[in-house]
Amino acid sequence: MKKNGFTLIEMLLVLSISLLLLSISIFPAGNLLTQVLEKQSLDQLKIDIMHLQAEAITANQETSLVFVGTNNTYFGSLSTPNESVISRKLTPTLQFQEKSEQTFRFSPPFGNISKFKTIIIEGYSKKYALIFQIGKGRFRIDEL
Repeated sequence: MKKNGFTLIEMLLVLSISLLLLSISIFPAGNLLTQVLEKQSLDQLKIDIMHLQAEAITANQETSLVFVGTNNTYFGSLSTPNESVISRKLTPTLQFQEKSEQTFRFSPPFGNISKFKTIIIEGYSKKYALIFQIGKGRFRIDEL
């Protein structure tokens, strides 16, 4: 007695193949989401550094950028009124390798940086280097 339909074995086979494909695609999507969040956080850090440099140039007063390694935050401020312009926390998967507090100053009239240094930021699966170079406040973020 044959009817038009699927047997239980056929249905289970299709269901198991579907679940296998779904499970294979979920794990890379989770890693991709983490990488996107880390990239957004690092891009925001770049924007904030450029903002502090521009503030030093336009307001003609020194600005400072402070990285606090213990709680993975950074903040920027104008030196004269001592008020915070920027205060942000990195994405939970990003952490400063050095846990001490580090201060960088941008001085007018060209936004030059007070010191040059490399700050290592550890991500979920990658490491990044925030490199402050000599001359006119140049910086970049490289993937290690």
